[in-house]
Amino acid sequence: MNEQTAQPSLRNEIFRILAPLAALAAMAALAAHEVNPAGAAESAYLAVLAAAALLPIAFLAPWPAYEVGVGATLVTAAVWALPPGPGRGAAVGALLVAALAVAAGRALLAGERSRLFIPLALGIQVLLRGDLFLAPPPPLRMAVALVALPVVAGVALAMLARRHGMTLALIAGGTAVALAPGFNVASTVGLIALAAGDFLARREAGALAKGAAWIALLAPIAWAPGPGIAAAVCGLALWRPRIGLGIAVLAAGGLAVYLHESAGGIALQAVWLFLLVPAAVLPDRERLPAVIAAALMAGTVPPFLGAAVLAAPVALAALSLRRDAALLVPQAVWTGAALAGTALLAGYPWLREEPLPAYLSLLGLHPGPALAAAAAGLLLALAGFGVWMGRGWGEPLRSARLAGLAAACVALALLAGLPTAGTALLAPEVPVVLDAGHPAWEAKVSARRIGSVVVESSLSHGAALAPGTPVAIVRLRDAGGPGSDWVLRAGEGTGEWAARRPDVARAGVKAPPPWISWVAGNFLAQRYRSLWTLERPERASLLRIERAPGVPRDLSVAVYQLEIRR
Repeated sequence: MNEQTAQPSLRNEIFRILAPLAALAAMAALAAHEVNPAGAAESAYLAVLAAAALLPIAFLAPWPAYEVGVGATLVTAAVWALPPGPGRGAAVGALLVAALAVAAGRALLAGERSRLFIPLALGIQVLLRGDLFLAPPPPLRMAVALVALPVVAGVALAMLARRHGMTLALIAGGTAVALAPGFNVASTVGLIALAAGDFLARREAGALAKGAAWIALLAPIAWAPGPGIAAAVCGLALWRPRIGLGIAVLAAGGLAVYLHESAGGIALQAVWLFLLVPAAVLPDRERLPAVIAAALMAGTVPPFLGAAVLAAPVALAALSLRRDAALLVPQAVWTGAALAGTALLAGYPWLREEPLPAYLSLLGLHPGPALAAAAAGLLLALAGFGVWMGRGWGEPLRSARLAGLAAACVALALLAGLPTAGTALLAPEVPVVLDAGHPAWEAKVSARRIGSVVVESSLSHGAALAPGTPVAIVRLRDAGGPGSDWVLRAGEGTGEWAARRPDVARAGVKAPPPWISWVAGNFLAQRYRSLWTLERPERASLLRIERAPGVPRDLSVAVYQLEIRR
């Protein structure tokens, strides 16, 4: 290696795409020769997903792009070596998230900021919207969802970075994309409005360019009046904070009256801003009106389009932060952790519809004013400790150690919030099927106190059952007592395994949120997880699960795991 060989060239750009294509060919070859149809379908899906994620990583990473070569090798090895199922999908997802994070970090350290935002946005979009590769929508819609929206959002963030700096732009983009999740129309429109407001603040811009910026700022109102007004007000507040605050007060009052919103509903929405951007409690002094405007818009924007309508307010708050490293470093770590957790839970096999709240629940957190206050207090404590601890250090060393401390706090919260593992009664991925021929299954357990039982299951031929219909009974028995029973019901604790199959979905089958999904041909099958907590711990020597009396004869209950906990 020397400086000349590291310079960009056409040969290097071609080499970047060879590793993703080679990984695609290797995984597709495995899928073509697998005997198990479900395993073959999953391998083919993972091959397309991995190649689509590795391509933007290849152009994001500085040359030589180690991340794409190592990532392609590890992903291919995981697909070839691991058995089909949720474990393989989770491993591939984790490897792709890690490769994207390392590539983005190296690009920042190498100073390659001009080529950062668009590849990063494309890679994040693939990870957050990977379900589109299984049953692809029409080509134009898929191109818009996976290419056009992230490219436009990446351009908007690059424009914001010119005046506000790379760190604030990345925090703003990370919070916006974690909320949606991904770059959908609402989150992208919010970033466009902020970029338009930022462009109006440039004195060197010509009249024609500023006219186009005004069109981009006000156009969201024609698309969706409520979210559009919030996005436009945030753009104005980024340009003229005091004027934007005055308009935000009027707009917030009008929206609150129009929606008949209660004070509790406003507070619950606004808390997301300070939960995702806790450093906004101490903003830049000149940007305090912009933060207040962002909080008002976050509290009153109509939530008809989901959490993505909060993208503009939270991004505005992120762009208004102090440039002090003591605050920015913990905030950047928190944003990165939230985005990584969202990417993992939004991807296969978890596929959570609201991955950010699911990630916070893993930390043992539930969105609310107390949580936002705790997050802001912890960030301020970290900032103060970082300033005191690093009085004799230079800025790079202080930032690095403060980042490590903030990452350790997030890791400890994750470890403390994760539920403790119990005793599994079934081998992984070896389900017990309860049907008319085998209506019950039982296992001996040690005579110990049991506080709860976890059941992972799904139904077959249960689409016609009314929600709440009993389908199975879990019984705990002990020689010295009567024991306890728990009824597992359709649509609540379990559901149809093919609820997302097009014909079943069109029938309006009700199913609870899935615990894990898997590829079943051209749709995603799913299984469900339910928890039975006993009123008080009991001693038991036998656990039995059986079909409920009176269920249809063709109904079968697949039990993937039974877990007992103290």
